[in-house]
Formats: sequence, structure tokens, C-alpha cells
Amino acid sequence: MLDTLITFRNFELPRFEVVERKCTGHPDTLADGISESISRELCRIYMEEFGEIMHHNVDKVLIIGGRAEPQFGGGRILEPPAIVVGGRATSVRSSMSDVVREAASSYLRKAVRHLNEFVVEPRTREGAPELRSLIGRGANDTSIGSGFAPLRPLESMVLEIDRMLEGMKGVGEDRKIMAVRFDDRVKVVVAAAAISRYMFSMDDYIEMKSRIRETIQSACDVEVDVNAADHDSNIFLTVTGTSAEMGDDGATGRGNRANGLITPMRPMTMEAVAGKNPVNHVGKIYNVIAQRAAEDISKLDGVQEAYVTLVSRIGSPLDQPLMKALSIAGSESAGYEAESILEDWLGRAESLVDEFVSGRIRIF
Repeated sequence: MLDTLITFRNFELPRFEVVERKCTGHPDTLADGISESISRELCRIYMEEFGEIMHHNVDKVLIIGGRAEPQFGGGRILEPPAIVVGGRATSVRSSMSDVVREAASSYLRKAVRHLNEFVVEPRTREGAPELRSLIGRGANDTSIGSGFAPLRPLESMVLEIDRMLEGMKGVGEDRKIMAVRFDDRVKVVVAAAAISRYMFSMDDYIEMKSRIRETIQSACDVEVDVNAADHDSNIFLTVTGTSAEMGDDGATGRGNRANGLITPMRPMTMEAVAGKNPVNHVGKIYNVIAQRAAEDISKLDGVQEAYVTLVSRIGSPLDQPLMKALSIAGSESAGYEAESILEDWLGRAESLVDEFVSGRIRIF
């Protein structure tokens, strides 16, 4: 097994930061949620039928936006969005198409409360024999996992803004938050779908935007733009609360990373975490392990920031990555404990399975 590569540096907050979050009803986040919902349901069925979780990766969901006609006080769906589910999955006794449709539909109805019309198109196929054979024996792929901690104030603020807007009357689940900081100045741009049945006039819509702005500014010292693309009657008005009804498409892995954020100023991997099997698909497991290890390491005395990078080698045991590296801002005296924490997390991959299947681990 390779030794852990550990580097140390002084902490320095960059002059500028960019942080983004695509919230629950954004089409990319919906695709993540659908992928993970199908994976969790397959895990449940596999345990019932085989006594173990079988090979699958349903991380190839595509949402094709429909057509809608929103109007103040109402509106209608002209053509429902389509959800195409690709990926690979070991066959079950019941119809795989039925399993996929039910899991996807159940998730969508919970995630977007006014989205009732959609079409699910299952196109999953059986996986390759050599990959199916790796379940329980080794990593399913050669992949990268990365994590960092703690969150900086701007990153925490973006997550908090999402929580502040959740459930606000008239505001749909489809929201996107972009925050930029240059020195001490912070600017936040929010895109928030308005639900037409709660908006009876342009005044109502403008009032909703004002509420969003005031809610954010009451808690954060920032400049705020809301629905900046609005022009005359062209506004972010939707029938359902998500742009998937007409304005946008979505795909698994194009949105938030495993910590719920998109952070281009920090190390991050392009791996899609949602929908991969939780037993040996390192594109999922290593990202969560890296994040949790970084969180624990960041709590050590003398550590200001911790970054963890893991690279798997297909077929190798999960606790024997091709590379494991730590970058620590802080005291070099924390090196031994930091390495021990990472080794401990690598040895706990099996214990994460139940958390994945039960949905207790946040992955988008």
C-alpha cells in the first residue's frame, strides 16, 4: 500500500471566491435525486432477492424539459418533461422498468410539489460481466475522490440562503444561488422560480422578489440580485416551480458536488456521486470518505484547513487506493493524527453502505 502523501502550507484566504448551489428543484439536482432514489430502491430489492447488493450504476439520468404556458393565477403544461434513465443494473424478478418508473416518480413528486405531469423512460441494461464480478472484491472503477473542510464563510452562507428560501410562499423548488466575493465585498445572484398559481399579478411577482432580497439581506451583509434576467413580461414564472417544465434540461453529475456545493476555487472532482452502487463504486464512496476525513482532520489542533484526495485502481481493495494525499493548512505536528484519521475512514467503507441506502448521507 502506498504511504500517504502529506503536504503542509500556511493558511491564506484568497482575494476572491466563487460558490454556487443548484437547489432541490433545479433540473440537474433533480437528475441527481432520481439517480440516487433508483439506486436506493434497487439496493432494497437486491437485499430481499439476493441477500446482498448487486452491481448497478444508474448515474445516467437525463431530464428533457417539456413545454408550459404559465399565466398569473394559473397556467398549464403543454408537454410534460421526460426523464430518460440510462445506466446499468443487475436484473430483478420484477420488471426493471417498473422499478425505475416507480422510484423516479416517487422522488419527483416529493421534490417538486406541483410537478404532477412527467414521463419516465427506463433504458437501463445489464452491466458487463467483469464489472458485476467486482462486487465485494474490489473497486468498480479507477476514480477520483476529493474533500475539504471546514467550509469558508461564503460557502456556509450559500447553504444558509438555500435554507432561508425553502418553503417561502410562491417560490418554487427550482432555485440557483451564485455568490462571489472580492476582498470584503460579496454579491449574490439568486434565480428563483415563481409558482404561477400564487402570483395573480406582476405586483405579486415583484413583491416575491423583494421578499427574497430582504430575507437574505436581513441575515447577510451582501448585495443581492433576484431573477436578473427579467425584462418586461419575460419573467421566471412557472406552473410547477421548476424550469424542467420548459426552460431547462438536467443531467446527473452536472450539479452540486457531494458537499452540496459547486466550488471551483477548491479541489473537486467531476465524478457523479448519485446513482452509483454504495458497495464498491469508488466514484461515490471515495468522495464521501474524502469529505468526512477532511472534516475530522480539520478539527485537529493547529489545523485551519484540510484537503483530502483519493484515487482508486479498478479491482483493488477499497482500503488500498492508488493514491492518497493530504494537504493541510496548519501545523505539521498534526500529520500523524491526520494520516490515522484517513486510514480509519478508508477501513470503514462497508459501514457507509447502510447510510447510503437509508439516505442519511448528503450527496448533492
